[in-house]
Amino acid sequence: MSKQPYLITDAKITDSSLIAHFWQAIDSEAPKRPFGGDTGSKQQRARDIIAHAISSPAAHVLTANDGDTIIGTITGHLYQRPVVKLSSVGVIYSLWVAPEYRSQGIGQSLLDAIEHQLTSMGAEAFQVGWDTGNQYAAKWWQKRGYSAYETIASKHNPDTEVK
Repeated sequence: MSKQPYLITDAKITDSSLIAHFWQAIDSEAPKRPFGGDTGSKQQRARDIIAHAISSPAAHVLTANDGDTIIGTITGHLYQRPVVKLSSVGVIYSLWVAPEYRSQGIGQSLLDAIEHQLTSMGAEAFQVGWDTGNQYAAKWWQKRGYSAYETIASKHNPDTEVK
C-alpha cells in the first residue's frame, strides 16, 4: 500500500501536458532507443499520443494522483483484428510510477484498473512490452502472468538520422 492515499482516475484532455511532462521526467533515465523517437519533438509527440488515447473510444489513459500530483500513469487500447478472426487484445503501455512511489502497490492498482477497463470493452487477452534491458520490468510483468514471446529489434537509419 502507498504511504499516502492515492486516487486512480481517467485522464482528461487537459492532463495531456502534465502526463507528457511526467513521462519525460521518468524516461530521461532510460537509454536512447533507435525506435523510440528520441528527438527534440519527443514532448510534443507524447502530448499528441496522450491526447489521441484520451479522446479515442477504444483507449483509456489512467492516472494515479496523490492530491494534485500525478504519481503514476497507464495507457491501454483495444486492438481488434476482425479480418484475421483473432481475439480482441488489450494492448497496455506507458505504465509509469514515480520512483519515490514504487513498490507501494500503485503499479498493480493501475494495471488492475486498465485490465478491468479493457475487459469491459471486450478484451479477451492482454499484451504488453518492456525494454529487454530492464530486468526489473521483466520480473514485474512476469509475476503478474505476462510471458515474453518475441523480441522486436530496431536501429536508426544512418541515412536519415537527425544530426
